[in-house]
Amino acid sequence: MIRNSLVFLIIGVLIAQDFTPEEILSYVASHPKPDNSITEIRLEITRKKKNKTKTKVREFTRYEKIYKSGKFKSKSLARFQKPKIVKGTSFLSWVYDNGKTVQWFSLPKIKKAKKVKAKEKSKSFLNTDFTYEDLENRSLGSDSLVNIGSEYLNGSQCKVIMAWPKGPSSYFSRKIWVNSQTWRISKVEYYISESKKDKTLYVSDFINKNGFSIAGKMIMEKENGNKTVMEVMSYKPDIGLKDEVFTIDFLVKK
Repeated sequence: MIRNSLVFLIIGVLIAQDFTPEEILSYVASHPKPDNSITEIRLEITRKKKNKTKTKVREFTRYEKIYKSGKFKSKSLARFQKPKIVKGTSFLSWVYDNGKTVQWFSLPKIKKAKKVKAKEKSKSFLNTDFTYEDLENRSLGSDSLVNIGSEYLNGSQCKVIMAWPKGPSSYFSRKIWVNSQTWRISKVEYYISESKKDKTLYVSDFINKNGFSIAGKMIMEKENGNKTVMEVMSYKPDIGLKDEVFTIDFLVKK
């Protein structure tokens, strides 16, 4: 009985412990990742205009490779499969070890890679509510962070962090909810000024496979009523991808 009480006391101390925002986001980033993976993703893009609602469906395959050494941290390629009007549209991203991200996209009609310029990163990614900047992997040093306390979200306690970008960004700040049991991001609010919220990201339905896990559903809701739902249809970790998949030549390949 005494032993059980001691265990619960230790757990309580750990839960109540005040972590720095840097430590919290380090725990988020510390989840094991496969060396490479293939993910099939379905998009539902909802647009509201006056009293009408219109939804488009897109499907794409995402290839990703994680590097344990060298100048790269990760590389990823997204290639759209459906519908026919967007089939072959592709997006390539390289994340360097220093946190810098370089992105290109290719349209099947032009068969040429176009680099995403810094001033274009605030633009919509293929008419979704995600921007090119949203698709970047932000390193810990990219933002000034402040821990503003704890809140319950969907029955789970979350640590809440404010993040202000140190460099150029389309956002004034982001408010981040991190589940303090799973150390996963559950929600992010994006602000374009100190008091004006632009949109909110909801992250849920995590998929666990072979010791790895990813978010099964991400919903980006704009304040104007528009919404994009990104849902994982299949996830295959450690599939054995070659470096050539993440080249500009492969990006423009049909």
